[in-house]
Amino acid sequence: MKYRIGIDLGTTNIKAVLYDEDLKRVSMASAELRVIQERKGYAEQHPVEVLEAFYKVMEEVLIPIAGREKEVQLLSFSSAMHALILLGSDNALLTRSIIWSDNRATDEVEAFRESRDWLKHYRNTGTPIHPMSPFFKLLWLGKHTDLMGKTVKIMGIKEYILMHLTKEHVMDYSMASATGILNIHTLTWDEEALSYAGISESLLPRLHDVTDKLPVKNMDFLKKLGFSKDLEIMLGASDGCLSNLGSQALRKGETTVTIGTSGAVRMTVDTPVLDDYGRTFCYYLMKGKWVIGGAVNNGGNIVDWLGGVIHEEKEDIYEDLETSLSMIARGSDGLLFLPYLYGERAPHWDGSLNASFVGLCAFHGREHLLRSVVEGMVFNLREVWEMLTALSGESRSLTASGGFLKSGVWAGILSDVFGRDLELADDTDASCLGAVLLDSVPHLPKAKSRREIIRCIHGHHEEYEVHYRKYLWYSKKLIALQKEERELFP
Repeated sequence: MKYRIGIDLGTTNIKAVLYDEDLKRVSMASAELRVIQERKGYAEQHPVEVLEAFYKVMEEVLIPIAGREKEVQLLSFSSAMHALILLGSDNALLTRSIIWSDNRATDEVEAFRESRDWLKHYRNTGTPIHPMSPFFKLLWLGKHTDLMGKTVKIMGIKEYILMHLTKEHVMDYSMASATGILNIHTLTWDEEALSYAGISESLLPRLHDVTDKLPVKNMDFLKKLGFSKDLEIMLGASDGCLSNLGSQALRKGETTVTIGTSGAVRMTVDTPVLDDYGRTFCYYLMKGKWVIGGAVNNGGNIVDWLGGVIHEEKEDIYEDLETSLSMIARGSDGLLFLPYLYGERAPHWDGSLNASFVGLCAFHGREHLLRSVVEGMVFNLREVWEMLTALSGESRSLTASGGFLKSGVWAGILSDVFGRDLELADDTDASCLGAVLLDSVPHLPKAKSRREIIRCIHGHHEEYEVHYRKYLWYSKKLIALQKEERELFP
């Protein structure tokens, strides 16, 4: 038997899935990751903790083939985008991993918009202008710390893990295309971005294609886990791009929607497609395939937040999720949630936005809060979807993936709000599957396998149209009001 393992380095957890030679799942293991938020706007993880969690899930995922670990031929990596780590001499950590939801560089974004042709930067890099971008995180570090002068290597969390395994400072084109530093048309580090950030290309990883393979040079890793010395590492790609591959959404109009910690709507295109207003991303998947779309900051993390507010243990919120959502009518009895709890990426690209409940009264209980949070999150994703279809054409199909599929009611709300039947991805861990599928791209089936479908209920969709228009109206008003507030009360 020849085994492959797909590893997904997420925000709140790390997952590993063991596949056999027919790409059937043998086992899955996961471990939670801690997000450190010591100050408002900060979001970090400790790279050593992520590395320790990586070892943990690798040990667990191998349990079903104990004694046959040498039959594993390939590890392939998926990862959340936009993380930034600085290393000094002897690979000493100068920073933690500053993750995508970190908003500290908001002022640097605004200054860049005022002083530079920001649309040109977007057109070169395909990365929207937002504090999530490692480019702006570097600007913040250069302005507020003395760390840049001590920096020897710049990387993300996937590159940190890869360096541990291969002893190489490398990055794939997919992850690089989400840094705001790569020119997506030449697939080289962008000279203008480097110049503005004041960094040398020598600090950045050596670029590789996503299907490139490297040998494992960490002999302790091989010995500890029982792997063969012939084990190879495939660099892999970003989680969003691999989710499209894992969902086999590679043809024109095949659209995916994912809700995990955050959320996203994506389409795969054959050449880079960019928005005239810089509102969508364009990231490299593989040769001849690019993924365009919009990612939102606010997904399952809002449910986690609400669980922490109304329950002693956050897990309790998931235990009664189905019951709570089913108890309350569509529209949450007039309660509307504008879901900008962690700032926002698409469609507004404003890291300083705040969330708000609208219409809250004494009649509303925790079930109303929960349903309005889920509905507001889905309304936000529909707004992104409409923006994307205006740019790239109508959706032929809509495929869903992510942890939210564990809730049938939640998936049904999404189908009804979008007004489309929802195909469920064959594998809830689509990014892990996509990572190993990179090794089989020429042999992918031409047609998707038959999938479970959640049918849109027409009457429910018509009812949601009223609530969605109300959401758009309030969202526009709230964003303008918060902007005015910042100007009046800086």
